[in-house]
Amino acid sequence: MTEHRKNRRQFLYQLTMAGASAAAVHSWAQGAVQSIEPLTVENPLSSYPNRDWEKLYRDLYHSDSTFTFLCAPNDTHNCLLNAHVKNGVVTRISPTFGFSKATDLQGNQASQRWEPRVCQKGLALVRRFYGDRRCKRPLVRKGFKQWVDEGFPRDPQTGAVDADKYLDRGRDSWVAVSWDEAFNYSAAAMANIATTYSGPEGQQRLIAQGYDPLMAEATEGAGTQTLKFRGGMAALGATRIFAQYRMANSMALLDSKVRGVAPEDAIGARGWDNFSWHTDLPPGHPMVTGHQALDFDLCNVENSNLILVWGMNWICTKMPDSHWLTEARMKGSKVVVIAAEYSATTSKADEAFIVRPGTTPALALGLAQVVMQEKLYDQQFVTAHTDLPLLVRMDNGKMLKADEVFPDYKNAELENGITVTKPGEQSPKPYLQPGAIVSSERREEWGDYVLWDETAKAPHAIHRDLVGKFFSDTGIVPALTGTFDVRLANGQTIQCRTVFDVTKEMLDGSYTPEDVEKLTWAPADAIRSLAKQIAANPEKTAFTIGIGPNQYFNSDLKDRAIFLIAALT
Repeated sequence: MTEHRKNRRQFLYQLTMAGASAAAVHSWAQGAVQSIEPLTVENPLSSYPNRDWEKLYRDLYHSDSTFTFLCAPNDTHNCLLNAHVKNGVVTRISPTFGFSKATDLQGNQASQRWEPRVCQKGLALVRRFYGDRRCKRPLVRKGFKQWVDEGFPRDPQTGAVDADKYLDRGRDSWVAVSWDEAFNYSAAAMANIATTYSGPEGQQRLIAQGYDPLMAEATEGAGTQTLKFRGGMAALGATRIFAQYRMANSMALLDSKVRGVAPEDAIGARGWDNFSWHTDLPPGHPMVTGHQALDFDLCNVENSNLILVWGMNWICTKMPDSHWLTEARMKGSKVVVIAAEYSATTSKADEAFIVRPGTTPALALGLAQVVMQEKLYDQQFVTAHTDLPLLVRMDNGKMLKADEVFPDYKNAELENGITVTKPGEQSPKPYLQPGAIVSSERREEWGDYVLWDETAKAPHAIHRDLVGKFFSDTGIVPALTGTFDVRLANGQTIQCRTVFDVTKEMLDGSYTPEDVEKLTWAPADAIRSLAKQIAANPEKTAFTIGIGPNQYFNSDLKDRAIFLIAALT
């Protein structure tokens, strides 16, 4: 008890002394503050007493060396970036600001407005470099390796491989190999496949495995045609998008060796491009025009009065090019976003159409219905550049052919951009073709068509050369609507209508704005308004199609419907 009192007394004494010391310090501090004059510094950078902190700050971004690389994990932006290396490790990434220094063969220099070419995903690419899931050495499936090691065993009748034993994709384990082994396994397998399916025997093996005979025929006896090249995301980024297709073409060297054909007769492999494999781009574009969707760069939207961002989340997926959209809008272009959600791009839009997924073909047809119903179309363009004035037989629904109407009719000799090969003549190799090449057999299959001439009040033959100015120079005034009685060469009289007329009937019956509103949830009044805006901006409306709508089955119909709007206006 005595010791306890002593400790308590000592504690109170120490507490009192601490309080007195604190009071003394407070008193001293007050006096010190009152005695110091305020410090006025006009330019802190010229008189700051200690600037060592700046060096520490800059050292955070200092690098021992840099190297330039191309960032293209799965896009076509092709951003050249600088990687900054410190202690042998890439610590950060920055733009090169080198695009504006580029010139073409004529010395024309690129605009500085392309800078900086980089996005947040590219800046974060360091995480990919050192990620724990990065593949750092060649790996091969165990079953595939066993198949090669055992000498490519196949069914003696069909040539098929035992899938359960050797091709257990998705469940098979992986085996590490050296780079030389990986190349040897790949080369040996491609040589075996090309040899197995070459010649008539190879075609019969394909048919025995259940392939359509037309597919076997399409190989032309070249087993290399059964090799399909299409890189995954990582491969496309490392080798660039077109490298896989060049690799497919180079398989002609293998075909020349396997079949012993001359180089000019050798056939390469198949390239599974972004249309046929995972529909990255609008599939209707090559189906209709023969060309991929390489029609314009996104920078050209600033030349448009109206920009339709159709299923594209431009701001998020086209980051290096996003400024072209926002700058175009700043300069007066109107942005309309058509999407299934409220995206980052939608926040930049003047108008937004939030539609049900997979229904944009109906939206496009609804826009076309308004244009046709309210006669907002460009009649001169429609008659000179499209098939809308051509006649359709009402008895069988087929296009009316010229040789069905005019006795002893001979198809016209085509000279305007189309080369027709003679019977038995082979087409030039693709790299030697001056333009579109068709066989004489296909030309006869096409035939020529018929329209109704308003001036003569009679049918008139039309062929593929008469397009654009070539048609306008004929002076023909075709009917766009109406039903016409046409007497055939065999004496039969049939009713015909124009493509325009039957298309309009279909749209009026199923795709009015009210009908489309039920399908898409886009308001009918908004559909009418957008159709009128498109018609009011001929040659100044941009359709930018995103990957989302391309993923749906039969998505090429969406592209065909959009082409219809563009052709009408």
